Parts: sequence; structure tokens; C-alpha cells
Amino acid sequence: MNQFSDTNCFHFIDKTAEIGEGTKVWHFSVILAEVKIGKNCNIGSRVEIGCGTIIGNNSRISSGVFLPSKSRIGNDVFIAPNVTFTDDRYPRANNPHYYAQPPILEDGCSVGAGSVILPGVRIGAGALVGAGSVVTKDVPPKSHVRGEPARIKDIPRIHHEEFHELCSPDAIAHYKKTGQKYIA
Repeated sequence: MNQFSDTNCFHFIDKTAEIGEGTKVWHFSVILAEVKIGKNCNIGSRVEIGCGTIIGNNSRISSGVFLPSKSRIGNDVFIAPNVTFTDDRYPRANNPHYYAQPPILEDGCSVGAGSVILPGVRIGAGALVGAGSVVTKDVPPKSHVRGEPARIKDIPRIHHEEFHELCSPDAIAHYKKTGQKYIA
């Protein structure tokens, strides 16, 4: 059964949008023209994806997320609930000088719940944005930022290179087996 033809699921997907195999789109989401979503993605309820946005494979866009037109989302990206991305540095109704600056999220990055990402920001590969952050400038790869405005923070007792290994199935099995709670 095609998950997009379910009569009990109310969402809008433009006829020009391309949705990869295994991708699920949940209730009340809006996917606009010329959007390309990769394979095995999960688009939560009440998500709006602007025209021309490209989303890689295995990414998860949680409920209540807004992605402006022409956003670029890599593979294996996680966006938590109620994250808002913006693309206009000088927002005004009917602004004739509107210049879109959509976000770029590189492979494997994660954005915490309720964060606001300002126009033109690039979030580097493997980076982590803490919940509730206001991101005003680019986030370097494998870094951890949080706060308002978001600043780079150390991840306590974890080396940046090892941070993402904590989330791997092998690492989880290791920590369960050894009882370790952190990497020294």
C-alpha cells in the first residue's frame, strides 16, 4: 500500500515532489513544488517543506518543523520537533528586496527541539545543536553548540571525534557490557 494515498491521512504533497522509497510522510504535512526527499526518511506531522528543498537519505524531520524554500538537508540528519529555519535576514511583508538565504545541513548533523536557525546558516557534518538554541552563524563540523546565541561548547568528558561513536549500535553494546557511562 502506498503511504501517500491513504485516505485517512490528511497532508498535501505537490505533484512535482519526488519522495524516495520507504519514506513516510505523516498527517498535516505540506510538501511544496519540486521538493526531493531521499529514501527511508521520516517526515513528521505538521511539517512544511518549501519549494525546491532537497533532503538526503535516512533523515528524520520531526513534527512541527518549518524548512524554507531551497533548503539543503544531507543524509542521516536529525531535526527534532518544532525547529524553525529562516531564510530572510530583513523580514518585511511585500519586501521587493527579499533575498532568500536558506539553511544547509550537512550529513549526520542533529538539531535539538525548539531551536531557531537564522538565514544562511550552515550546520557542519556531525555537528550537534542543543535544544532551544538560536543559531546565528555557521556551526563547524563535529562541534556542539547551544544557547542564545549558540556558542561552541565542550561536550563534557567526551572528545569531539568520539561523540558520534556513542550513538552507534556497537558503542551502545559496549557501554551496556562494560557499564561505562562516558569516554575518559
